[in-house]
Amino acid sequence: MLGFCVLVACEHTRPYSVAAPDPLGPWGGPPPQRLTFSPGDDRHPAVTGDVLVYSRLDPDERGNERCLAFLPAAGGTLLREACPPPRRTPADTFVDTWIEPALSPDGGRVAYMWQQGSLVGVLGFGDTRVVVAPVERAGDSSEFLWRIFYVSPSGIPADAVSELSWVDDHTLRFLLGHEYIFKVKGGGLIRYTDTTFQSYGLAQLDLPTGALSLIAGGDSAFAYAEAPDGGLWLVRNESRQTLRHLSPGADSAMAVAEYSGPVQGLANVAGVPVAIVADTTVEWFEPADPVLRRLVMGAAGPLRRIEAVPGARRFVAEIERGWALFGDPANFWLYELP
Repeated sequence: MLGFCVLVACEHTRPYSVAAPDPLGPWGGPPPQRLTFSPGDDRHPAVTGDVLVYSRLDPDERGNERCLAFLPAAGGTLLREACPPPRRTPADTFVDTWIEPALSPDGGRVAYMWQQGSLVGVLGFGDTRVVVAPVERAGDSSEFLWRIFYVSPSGIPADAVSELSWVDDHTLRFLLGHEYIFKVKGGGLIRYTDTTFQSYGLAQLDLPTGALSLIAGGDSAFAYAEAPDGGLWLVRNESRQTLRHLSPGADSAMAVAEYSGPVQGLANVAGVPVAIVADTTVEWFEPADPVLRRLVMGAAGPLRRIEAVPGARRFVAEIERGWALFGDPANFWLYELP
């Protein structure tokens, strides 16, 4: 009997395996819906068709380097990820980061900004480029590369772009400006850093020739979105509460509405100009209706960017997970206009 018990005990403690559960897919309930749960930092959402592409930071795997991630716009499992090439030698101290992605209209190519620099005693990036690559080979191939260079009327060179988008299959549009990182001394030896992007205005880049052109009427634009008539909605640095409309072919933008406070971001959500105002609030005007509508989102942290989901009154919101003075990591949520 004793021998039998010992055998049973040994059998009971043998290693066993458990099959992984089947993926459940995205939650099918109404918004608000959380789309990403990354412990890192998710930024710069862009939606084309049913695909959301964004800049993803995973400190445990990539340190300070950011990759491009592709996710179904309705949520679910990552479709793929593309990252900067690995460091070639231990002496390679360069940091490469990919941000501000945008998918081409056919979904076959991705445009993004590639920043490279050394973070050893240096603030900022020494080399910044706009890159276009096939989606399936974005990690190891590119078909277009433009080193960002422009000198503003004030004499300050542009070294960064923001809010990349595609005008058509051979033209990119973006905010062109200067990005700088500054230190703010805290208590003791602690120094906090923060990044600021100063926009000079809207620009377009012709891919076949690499020619850069400034958009007439888009000077000093801080935020923009394509309008239903093929023109542009934009907000300028000097009048951050005013929504302006730049008609197709026009060379000046006309004021059309006023938000309740300074605009921090702008998107065309089903033909409606939706703006981020006051960190946790979005405001908009319905067509032919001057009444200002407002949605208080009740988020855990500040709202930094919004991106429309085509064919619906929904938008992806980039929301930080807390209220740290110089920013907390962010994830994405899906919201819907009432």
